[in-house]
Amino acid sequence: MAGALLATLLAGCMQVSAPPVQALPRQTVGAVGPAHNLQAACVDDYQPGVDYFPDKVAFRHSSQLQVEYGPNFKRVRFTPSVATGEVLDFLFVQCGTPAPPHDPHVPVIQVPIQRLVTGNSAILGALDELGMVDVLVGSENVRSATVPAIRERIQAGLVHDMWGYGHASIEQVMAVKPDVYLSFYSAYPAANMHPRLWELGVRALPQADHHETHPLGRAEWLKLLALLGNREARANDRFDRIEAEYRRLAALVQDVPARPAVMSGFAAGRATFETFGAANQRAQLIRDAGGDYVLGDASPSSLVYVPFESIYADGATADVWLGTLGGQPDIDAWTRTNPLHGWFRPAATGQVYAWDRGYTGAWASPYQDQSMTKPHVQLAEAISALHPAVLPMADGQYEFLRRLP
Repeated sequence: MAGALLATLLAGCMQVSAPPVQALPRQTVGAVGPAHNLQAACVDDYQPGVDYFPDKVAFRHSSQLQVEYGPNFKRVRFTPSVATGEVLDFLFVQCGTPAPPHDPHVPVIQVPIQRLVTGNSAILGALDELGMVDVLVGSENVRSATVPAIRERIQAGLVHDMWGYGHASIEQVMAVKPDVYLSFYSAYPAANMHPRLWELGVRALPQADHHETHPLGRAEWLKLLALLGNREARANDRFDRIEAEYRRLAALVQDVPARPAVMSGFAAGRATFETFGAANQRAQLIRDAGGDYVLGDASPSSLVYVPFESIYADGATADVWLGTLGGQPDIDAWTRTNPLHGWFRPAATGQVYAWDRGYTGAWASPYQDQSMTKPHVQLAEAISALHPAVLPMADGQYEFLRRLP
């Protein structure tokens, strides 16, 4: 059945010439085991009971990811924070060693992986920080990448365009033959690709960093990449520094006497606003920056579409608009995209900010593919916008945030 479906999918479609698949070298590690996780080799002398993963991670902030280690395997569980009705388990097994007993529906992935395709550019910055750029063989939109090392790999012809923001083309994913495809995870189950890809033999892992409830939980998705690449030691070092700086910055505004009311999102039509629920990590960022998110009683951790009457009642007199439609040169242009924007006080006071610094068009900006692992940078910029006396920053110091003139 899978073969017939594959033939149907590929019929009449342009073929992609995937880079050649090469086997990793094999390494003898002995009865003591490796001093560090093997990042570029398989085990040549497997012995039961040997700890092949001396470097380990744990998820301290993610509301969706868990990991349990065995001697030669890692059990990863994904429990989405949005109500899609599924809990997904995965088994990562050190190559050169046998998989432990497991349910047949659990996908088994040999690690370290060599070939990765992503359906969401948010993970690209983490690939660079973990030294894993060379495993990327496909991305949903190669034109949107801003990470310099990723751009170099794209320009060298080593990254295939998967044709489609967020949900890449199934036939293109299959043609590139990845070890893993990171599939954009939607709050709407019918929009998710991973069940169909599993049927076709593609090892798809949902990527749902955008549904996390805390910015540090979102940043911990770099640990999922580390689990796939046996880069746990590097991930721990990187994340510990991110966490320490985030906590230091949050402490600066923990006891501010006044918390400005903060609006976010943009008009998505004549009667609806697109924004996010109070349980989303972006709402938590506003709170940690010393702000009061106007949709404090909207609980979802995902995007929400709010009737204009409701958002106007909550946010008409907001002090600051932090995060809106990107790519608008100024407030006048922004209000022309939808006059409803101009009904809110920040449009008149000039307190409108977008996370689009460095915008190059088609949703491409450093925020899209570099912000996941830089919540501390986002927090510093948000504090500067909401409490400039506490953390003053010159315009040239901002990496993601831009005030609309």
